Amino acid sequence: MSSPDVIKDLFNSIQTFLNEHNTISVATTDNQELSSATVFYVSDEQLNIFFISFPDSKHIQHILNNSEVAATINEDVKDWLEISGLQLKGKVHKVSEQDQDFMLDIYKKKFSYIETLLRAPKTDDERKIADQFRAISVYRLIPDWIRLIDNASGFGSKREMSFKNKDWELS
Repeated sequence: MSSPDVIKDLFNSIQTFLNEHNTISVATTDNQELSSATVFYVSDEQLNIFFISFPDSKHIQHILNNSEVAATINEDVKDWLEISGLQLKGKVHKVSEQDQDFMLDIYKKKFSYIETLLRAPKTDDERKIADQFRAISVYRLIPDWIRLIDNASGFGSKREMSFKNKDWELS
C-alpha cells in the first residue's frame, strides 16, 4: 500500500472511531497546574472535535492561557488485548458566536435526547441541565497529532499521523 493510501486508510479509521464514540478526556495546563475533563463531543470530516463547556471551568480557563491540549478517547475494557482508542494533541479555540448555533445543532443530532430535554425537562435535574446548556460555549480541538491504538490487531499496535504543511502525514 502506498503512503497516500496508508494515510487515507488511517484517516478513515480515525474518523470511524470518532463517529462511534461520545466522550473525550481533555488534559490542560495553565503552565503551572494540570487539569483534565471528560466531555461529550462531535467531530467533523477534517477530524476537528467540538465540545461544549462553561467558560469559567478550570479546563477552559487553562485553555485561555495555553491552548495546547492532549486528549484521549477510548473503550472501557477488561483485557489488554481489547484496548483501542485515540490519543491526540492539538489546540483548542472557542467557536465564533455565528458558528456556535450550527455546532449546537450538530451536537443535538448526535445526542438526540438533548432536544427533548431542552423542550420539556421532566425533573429538577433536567431543568438544571437545560438551563446550563443554554449558558455554555462551544470549543473546537484542532488536532495536529493523532495516534490510533488497536491491540486487537496485535499487542502494542499503533498508527500515528501528524498535520504538517496543511496535510496529514505518517509520523
